[in-house]
Amino acid sequence: MNFLEQLDMRKSIRHFDNQHIISDDEILNILNHAANAPSSNNAQPWQVVVIKDKELLVKMQKFSFNQEQVGQASAVFLILGNRQNYEINRLVQLSLKYHLITKQEINNKKQRIETYFSLHPEDKEEIGLRFDVGLFSMNLMHVIRTFGYDSVPMRGVDFAKVMDMLKLPEELDPILLLPVGKATTFGHSHQRESAEIFTTIIK
Repeated sequence: MNFLEQLDMRKSIRHFDNQHIISDDEILNILNHAANAPSSNNAQPWQVVVIKDKELLVKMQKFSFNQEQVGQASAVFLILGNRQNYEINRLVQLSLKYHLITKQEINNKKQRIETYFSLHPEDKEEIGLRFDVGLFSMNLMHVIRTFGYDSVPMRGVDFAKVMDMLKLPEELDPILLLPVGKATTFGHSHQRESAEIFTTIIK
């Protein structure tokens, strides 16, 4: 299939082969591709905890209103955001690390970021964090499909209990739960409004 067909055929899958094992190498390969998603000032504020342990998945299913896909998945990706990644000195140092700027350009880069955040302070708070992690998550879902797996994005989760069970730091914000595995059903057909309904073209 072509690229557009690949995009259009993504569906939320809620039934997985619970015997299939996804390797750690596959997971890291998937995440390396997904991390090419854009983010504000290249902050890359996402953190991912991948749960493969079946006993933990059973517990997580209970914290997810007993939705079967959590317990059946080969792995569940808990996608979190870290607001500390928007710290200006860190962003400048990342630009140096990636050779995007020289040492002589540090002050100019810092001033540009400060100006940007003065215009949009919400972009380094929860609103911006959810936006950036959302871009990463959508990229991740499409990458997952190219590896022959499917997924379903979930917010119907008691994240406080999940965070406590996994003993994760309080400074991380849980954004999304993403069960991943080999689909055993085709999922529901897409029902979407036509672009003519939600689009305004100004000429």
